Amino acid sequence: MTRYSHLREISILPCLPAGLSVEDEMLSPTAPSFGLQHVYPNAALARVLGFLNISMAQFLALVESRKGIKLTSSKAHGPDTGPWRHRPENARLWRALKVAHNPALPQLLDDDEIVEIFDNASYGGQLAIAGMVDADFCLPSAPYPALRLSGRFQIGIIDYVWGSGHTVTWDGALTVDLTNGQAGDAPGYSFNDTCDFAIDWFRFRMVARAELPKGKLWHAERAIPVAKAA
Repeated sequence: MTRYSHLREISILPCLPAGLSVEDEMLSPTAPSFGLQHVYPNAALARVLGFLNISMAQFLALVESRKGIKLTSSKAHGPDTGPWRHRPENARLWRALKVAHNPALPQLLDDDEIVEIFDNASYGGQLAIAGMVDADFCLPSAPYPALRLSGRFQIGIIDYVWGSGHTVTWDGALTVDLTNGQAGDAPGYSFNDTCDFAIDWFRFRMVARAELPKGKLWHAERAIPVAKAA
C-alpha cells in the first residue's frame, strides 16, 4: 500500500515443499467456506498439524468438543445441512490421515488460536508467517535449514490466490525449520492489502539464517500478552 511504500511483505511458508506453488497444494474447504470442521483431510493438513505439533487425536477431539462433529464417523450427524453438512464420505480419509507429533513438545499455537484461524480463514490457503521488512531487505539465500524471525508479526492461514485469510499476532522470536518449506515475497495477493494492518503489528525486526536440532520444526520465544500476564 502507498503509505508503506518503503516496506515490502514477505511470507514464510514452512509447510509448502520447495517446487510447489500456493496453487499446487493447500488447505481446502469441504463447504462453501473453510472452518475447523470444514477442512479437507489431505497431505497439506497433515503437514500443518505436524508443524503446529497437534496430533491427529488432539485435532479430532478439538473438532468434536467445539463443533459436535466426529470427523471419523461414517454416519450423518450434526446440526448443519446442505453444503454445510458433515461429510461422512470423507470419514475413511480422516481415519487414514497420518500426522507427525512429538508429545514431549507443546503446541505452537493454543487450542483457541487454532479454532480462531481455522474458523475465520474463509477459503483455506497456506499456513504462513507474514510481516513487513524494509523494501531493500535481502532474505538469506536459499537453501537454508531454518530462519530466525523476531518482531511482532502474524501467523495463521493465508490464501494468497484469492486474497483472504486469518492470523494471530506473534510477539517475540520464532525459529522455523525450512528444510521442507519456502520463504520469499508474498506469492500472490499481499495479506496486508487484504487486512491493512497497523504496521506495529506486521513487522519483522530480524530475519536471519539459523539452525535447529535435527527433527525439531521450531523454537518459540513468545512474549506473554498483557491480558494473560495480568
